[in-house]
Amino acid sequence: MKITRDFLSIWLWLYAVALPASAALPADFTKWLNESGLAFQSPPGYVSTTIRNTPLLPYEYALKKKDGSVEIRYALRPIARMSIDYQDPHNSAPEPNHVFTMMFTALIGELSRGGASPHREFSQEEAGQKFNADWAALSLFDLEPAYSSDYRQAFLLAIHKNNLSDAYLVVLFNDIEMIKPELARAMESLQYR
Repeated sequence: MKITRDFLSIWLWLYAVALPASAALPADFTKWLNESGLAFQSPPGYVSTTIRNTPLLPYEYALKKKDGSVEIRYALRPIARMSIDYQDPHNSAPEPNHVFTMMFTALIGELSRGGASPHREFSQEEAGQKFNADWAALSLFDLEPAYSSDYRQAFLLAIHKNNLSDAYLVVLFNDIEMIKPELARAMESLQYR
């Protein structure tokens, strides 16, 4: 069989289309995933979207449901890159492995419009089973418009693995009735290796 240039081009195109979603990830996000010790699997029905960083919580990657009803933003924070500027005469600056609960609470304050922000921490066993993490927590709140003017509500999922990283998923939406299955898909998209 003679392999023509057209045949080869079609075969390469088909091969590229058949690659898993993670193969098409931006190089910077892949670098952050590797540095953070995380594995990523794009949820079905989502496509990558433009990053619109705000000072409230910069993020490295974003996906949007094809119908636009949900957006997921991924913020990864490797422990090795953390620097805590803290001045105390007793030299008791917090250690980067112990700031995840404080960061979670601070992010709720930054991203929410105030009011009720129900949240729960997963048990250590649940965090390990769901995310291969040492700690995980989830919160629901009305979203600060400065973070996104397209969505009114958000779930914030925070996960932490000792000596590796903290990771945050912000799931943005408008309709609380349809979000439950989408939240489950988002939560399955990121876990520690």
